[in-house]
Amino acid sequence: MDNQKVKKFLFYFCRIFPAVFLLALFLFPISIKEINLYDSLSPVELIYAYLLPFCSSSDFYVPVLHFLFFIIYFIPATVIILITSIFVKKISNKLLFYFVLAGLTIYIFCSVSCMIISANTIIWFSKIPPITYIFFLLAFLSHLALSITGILYIRISNPEYAQYKGLRKDELLKCKNLSDKLQKKNIKTKLTLSIISAIAIILFSFMVLILRRYENLITETVSETGRVQAEQTAAIYETAEGKNDKISLFFSQQKKSNSFADTPFERIDIIITNAGTNIYLENITPETELPDYNVFAYTTSKRSLIPEEELSITAEKAHEYIKLYQSGAYRKTPVYNKTHRTCKFIHPVTFTKKAGLKLLGFSIVTYREDVLMKAFFKTKVSVFALSFVFLYLSVILSLFLSDYIANPLLFLRTNVRKTSESLSTLLSGRGKIKAETITFDDTIKTKDEIKDLSTEIGNMVSLIRGIVPYISFSTLKHADAETKKSVSRELCFLFTDIRGFTTLCEGRAPKDIVSILNHYLDIETEIILKNGGDIDKFVGDEMMAFFAGPRKEINACKAAMEIRAAMKEQQKLSKAKGSDFISIGIGINTGNVVFGSVGSKTRMDFTSIGDTVNLAARLEGANKAYGSKAIITEAVYEKLNETFICRELDFIKVKGKSEPVRIYEILQLKTQASEKLNEIKSLFEKGLHFYRRQNWEKAALYFKECNDKYYDLPSQVFLERIRHFKFTPPPAKWDGVFEMKVK
Repeated sequence: MDNQKVKKFLFYFCRIFPAVFLLALFLFPISIKEINLYDSLSPVELIYAYLLPFCSSSDFYVPVLHFLFFIIYFIPATVIILITSIFVKKISNKLLFYFVLAGLTIYIFCSVSCMIISANTIIWFSKIPPITYIFFLLAFLSHLALSITGILYIRISNPEYAQYKGLRKDELLKCKNLSDKLQKKNIKTKLTLSIISAIAIILFSFMVLILRRYENLITETVSETGRVQAEQTAAIYETAEGKNDKISLFFSQQKKSNSFADTPFERIDIIITNAGTNIYLENITPETELPDYNVFAYTTSKRSLIPEEELSITAEKAHEYIKLYQSGAYRKTPVYNKTHRTCKFIHPVTFTKKAGLKLLGFSIVTYREDVLMKAFFKTKVSVFALSFVFLYLSVILSLFLSDYIANPLLFLRTNVRKTSESLSTLLSGRGKIKAETITFDDTIKTKDEIKDLSTEIGNMVSLIRGIVPYISFSTLKHADAETKKSVSRELCFLFTDIRGFTTLCEGRAPKDIVSILNHYLDIETEIILKNGGDIDKFVGDEMMAFFAGPRKEINACKAAMEIRAAMKEQQKLSKAKGSDFISIGIGINTGNVVFGSVGSKTRMDFTSIGDTVNLAARLEGANKAYGSKAIITEAVYEKLNETFICRELDFIKVKGKSEPVRIYEILQLKTQASEKLNEIKSLFEKGLHFYRRQNWEKAALYFKECNDKYYDLPSQVFLERIRHFKFTPPPAKWDGVFEMKVK
C-alpha cells in the first residue's frame, strides 16, 4: 500500500511541478530592454516571456529572430499537455519528458537571445530583477538534469551497457586503493574529456582572438573619430578668430548631427584662459609655466549638467595634455576618467602668429565609456553567451558522441571478456569441457571497423569452440602452466569399454556407426563430468577418465554405478525397438602416476602413465573373464569407507605384472542396495572362502546356490574352475592366485 502511495505521489508530482514551473517561466519577466546610457535614473522596461514576440524595440524585429520568438508559446502548450496527462493516462512519460526538455530549451534560447540583443552595458545586468536570474538558473539546471537523465536512461535501457557496468564494477573492486581506481579511467571518459577540452580550448582561443581584434578595431575607429572632432573644433575656433556666432553655429550643427550618430559623444567643450601671457605651442617644455585654463567658453551640453571639476583645466593637467599632443599619443589614447567613466579626446586651441602657434586653451570631446564601447560590449556579450551555449551543447553532445564511438568498443571488450572468462574457467579446472561453454555474443550494431573486428573475433571463437572437443581437458588445463615438467600425482582412473559394439556395427554405414558411438560416449562423458571427473582420451569405443581430490575413489565408483544404470536404460530402449543392444565393462584403480606432457615437438598431450593406469585398463578387460560389470582394486576398495556394497571377486595376476592384486566388483551404493545384492555378496564370498581352501564341495555349493537364484556369471566362472581343479588339482603351494593370460 505504501508503494502505491509513493507511485501515486510521484505520478502527480512529475506532472504538476513541471507544469507550474513552466507556467511561471512563461508569465514572469524573461529579460529587460536596453537601458538609457545617458540617464541612469530612467525606468527599466521589463520583457515578459508571453509578450516577447510583440516587443516594441526595433532590435527584436529581425525577421528570422522575430519569427522564432513565437515558439515561446510552446511552453504553455507543454503545460496543457502535462495537465492533460493526469487524466489521459495513454500519454507516455517519454513524450512528456521530451516536451518538458523542449520547453526549457526554448526558454533558455529566448532568454539568451534577449540578453544578446539588449545588454548594452555592464550596468544592464544589475538592473535585471533577481527573480529572472533565479528562474534562468533553475531552468538551466533543470535542462542539464533532464539531459543527463536522458543520456543515462538510454544507457541503462541497453542491456549490453548493464553488462559493461557490471564488468567495470568488478574491475574497480579489484583495485587495492583509491588512487588505482582514479587512474583506471575508461576510454569513454578519456574521449569525453578530450572532446570537451579541445572544444573549450578552441572556444577560448576564438574568444580571445576575436574580442581582442574587435576591441582594437573599435578603439582605433572611435579614437580616430574623437581625434578628428577635437582637431576640427580647435580649427573652427581658430578660423572664426574667436567670434561667437560662427563657433556657436558649429556647436549647434555638431549637437544636431550627434543625435543621429552610432557612437554619440556626450559633449564638446572649449576651455581657454584669460591670462595675458603669450605661450607658443612649439616652445613648451616641462619647465614652462602654464596658466590655469579657467574660462569655460563653449559646450554642446548644459553648463549646469557638467561636473565642477571639468569646467576648468589646471596648469598640471595642461602639461599632461600638451605632453600627449607632442608625443602623438593623443591620436590613439584618450584621457580616461575613472570616476565619471568618460573618455576625453583633447586638442590644443591655438592662433597662428608669426612667432608660432599661440596656445589659447583646449578643445575637449567627451564620450561616455559605455557609449564608446557599446558595440564592443554587445559583441563581447554575444561571443561569451554563444560560446557558453556552444560549450554546454558540446558537453551534452560529447556524452552522446562518446557513447556512439566508445560504446561499441566497450561492448566488444565486455563480450571478449566473457569469452576470456569462459576459457579461463575451462583452463583452471573450475568448468566442464563443453564447447557450449565457450561463447561470443556479437552484439555490435555499427557498420564499421569495430563490427568487422567483432565478426573476426566471433569467427575465431567459433574455430576454438570447434577444436575444444578434440582436445583433452588435461591438455587444456595445463596448456598455460608455467612449467611443462612431468610431476607425480595421485589419481583414480576409470576405464570403460563397450561390449558388443562390433556386432552392433555390422552392416551399418560409417556415418551411423559414428553416430551410435558418439551417443554412448556422450552419456558416459556427461556422467563422469557431473561427478567431478575428466576425460583423458577416447580410443575407439574405449574411454579413459580420471578423478582427483580427496573423494576421487568415491566419485569414480559413483560415476561407474550411474554409467551402468544409464546403459541398462539404453538396453531397455533398444529391446523395445527390437534392435541390438550393448553392455559395458568398467575398470577402476587408484594410485600414483606420472602426469605431464607427452608427445612430439609438433603435437603434445598431457596424460598419465604408470602401473596404476595399466592395471585399471587390465581390470576393464578382466570383466570379460568374470562376466562382471565394474571391477576395482583393493586400493580403491579401502578408500570407499563402506559407501558401496562390494564383493571380493578374486586374487589375480594380470598380464604384464608379476605381483597379484585383490579385485572387487562394485554392486551398488549402500543406501540403494537391496536384499538381493546383500545375499549375492554373502553367497559368493562364502564360496570364495572355501574355494581358496580347496574345499571344492562346499565352494561349489555356495556358487551354485548364488547362480541358481540370481544367474550370477562370476559364480559360473568359479564353478567351471572347480570342475577343472577336481580333475587337475592346483600345485601344492597354491595361494589362490589366478593368472590371466590375456589383456
